[in-house]
Amino acid sequence: MPRVTNHPVKAACLACRSSKTRCDGQHPCKPCFERNRGCFYRPSRRGGPRRSTKNDKEVQRMSVPCSSISSSHPSNSGGVLNTHQTSHIPGTGDPDSAHETDPSLRHIIGLLTPFSGEQNLSVDPGLLWSSQDTGPSSEIENPVLRVYTSEEDIANAYYIYIHPYLSLLPPPVEPQYEDKPKVFQPPPAEAGTVDQSCLPYWPMSSLTLALSAILSLIPPPQDMHPSGECHVWMRRSYARLYAQAALNSAEKEIDDLVTHRIPDTNSYSQRVSFHCEVPFQLHPVLALIALSIYEYCQYGNVSRMRTRANQAITTAMDLGLHRLDSTALEAQRRAWWSAVSTLYHTSVVQVSSPIITAHDPRITTPYPVLKASIDGPDPWPLLLKAQEAFLSVSDVLVALGLVHKVSTEPEDLPKRIYQLDSHIMSLAAESEFYMGLTRKNDAEGLATQCMGSIAYVVLHSARIRLHRFRAFMDIPLFVEKHCDLTAINDKTPYPEVSAHFEAMFPFTEQQSSIKCLKSSLAVARAFRNLPCPEPSSLTESPDTHAPSSTTEAPTIHHAAPTAASAMKSPGTIPFFKCAAMQASYSLFMLIHRIRAAIASDRLSVCYPLIANPEPVTEVQDARRLLEELRHAIECLKYSLEMDVAFEGIAAMCRGLNAVYLSIFSS
Repeated sequence: MPRVTNHPVKAACLACRSSKTRCDGQHPCKPCFERNRGCFYRPSRRGGPRRSTKNDKEVQRMSVPCSSISSSHPSNSGGVLNTHQTSHIPGTGDPDSAHETDPSLRHIIGLLTPFSGEQNLSVDPGLLWSSQDTGPSSEIENPVLRVYTSEEDIANAYYIYIHPYLSLLPPPVEPQYEDKPKVFQPPPAEAGTVDQSCLPYWPMSSLTLALSAILSLIPPPQDMHPSGECHVWMRRSYARLYAQAALNSAEKEIDDLVTHRIPDTNSYSQRVSFHCEVPFQLHPVLALIALSIYEYCQYGNVSRMRTRANQAITTAMDLGLHRLDSTALEAQRRAWWSAVSTLYHTSVVQVSSPIITAHDPRITTPYPVLKASIDGPDPWPLLLKAQEAFLSVSDVLVALGLVHKVSTEPEDLPKRIYQLDSHIMSLAAESEFYMGLTRKNDAEGLATQCMGSIAYVVLHSARIRLHRFRAFMDIPLFVEKHCDLTAINDKTPYPEVSAHFEAMFPFTEQQSSIKCLKSSLAVARAFRNLPCPEPSSLTESPDTHAPSSTTEAPTIHHAAPTAASAMKSPGTIPFFKCAAMQASYSLFMLIHRIRAAIASDRLSVCYPLIANPEPVTEVQDARRLLEELRHAIECLKYSLEMDVAFEGIAAMCRGLNAVYLSIFSS
């Protein structure tokens, strides 16, 4: 009887190859099925018989190259992958279909198509790992993830990256030290697996899970190609894992609080050593606020952002955080007013009324106190007033029939618009104080400065929105919809203007254009001067983690970096970056208007935009203004590029870049 010989299969799965286990070539193979692990195939680069064309096509179906994961979003078009679009993936299905779309056309589509909704998490896991030396000081070719291995390190990272822009917590109780995240890459046997068990450390509460979801989106400094598709996939996948776990944990913690199954405070504090001045009852409220911001910045999902914000408010009210007196803890004050501010922001973005306002008579909790040596207006009430002013602008637009197509046309609307414009400028003058400050180095000083700057940005953005339609008739400029700007491919018609619109609006087109110009330049200046995190500005002391040096004010870079270099520099928590799109829209429209006036030799129509124009130097003055507008747009573009690690912001950046390249083609 002839002896049966078991020949090795032509292609072993990645897990069997890495663990040197015999693979039967099935999908899933027997070893992976028995071990309940993912079974993925990738062709070996080692020797073997020559493959025919037929075999090449079969291998192509087994392994999708990283550059083909999203043909509509190449990494050089904005630095972010988007696989939610229903574009065909080369290498799957019909092998010849990869040649259906011209690569140059795909590049243009990638520039013009923004992020929208959920992304597909599919990726070839073989591309997530290769055997190479990844020393601690070397740059890493493979996708890696920023992780932290203790609650203390998560807290320290929070004060570096999140606290300046979203001050959820009281001042740090321990001295800050240099950010040193652990660089995580899944082992080869677990490549493509997104699971809690793969990580070296798992956060212990809903709050630290939610903060980890945001922090994991920031590429670690060792990542050589942070904008690569697989690198983006890995950050996105683990951020979603953290976020879902944070939501589940928050719901469980809320249930425990409602049913009075409260854990022992002392044992809990010892187990969760995050911040000794933050009671564990506040963790689910703060986690929901962080998740609301995460949903907006990462996914652009306004509906889910609003849901999380509403959950945070209702939970905070159930805990009685809205009816405290002057004896309230600083942590309680910040939890409540952060929830209100986030709720206001969701209402601004969604053009809807908040479920509660800061003037509700049931609210008695005092404002938080930012402990910073800055003798200026209190940033907390200033930011809330700025957001309320923006909400008032939305009410006016609804009354004019420009939003929701419902026009009420009250008799006092012209007076109301005039008073609202004056009120916005009064608050903007008050917040101007924060524009002249030098960079602060401590956590509370940075938070105070950034909160005042954000209030300044919100106010000028509200003014742009109030006057934008009167100045430019809402002519579409961006291909896809960003924020509340009408898109070129929007199927709905332009808003129908009331027959008495000009009579109701107390400003002329020229007056509104000038106001849009001034406020847009103010937004660009604010973004240019907004402090960015400096994770290495503090040096770690061996024993006390005390900072040993200070940092001078950062140098302002006027040249925009590449997407990859921008992603390697940590940016802001960009929930307020819609202001950049509002301002850039106005600046682009003014550039079109001035260029048309120059081409038609009718510069006199642009005289109101130019300071002290003269017929002899009018062209020179106009070109100088064009350069100023272009520089402001580049500042806004650079600010967005610093935050492209968040895919919702990357969509805005792609839209802005597309218009910029079309207007400044040279």
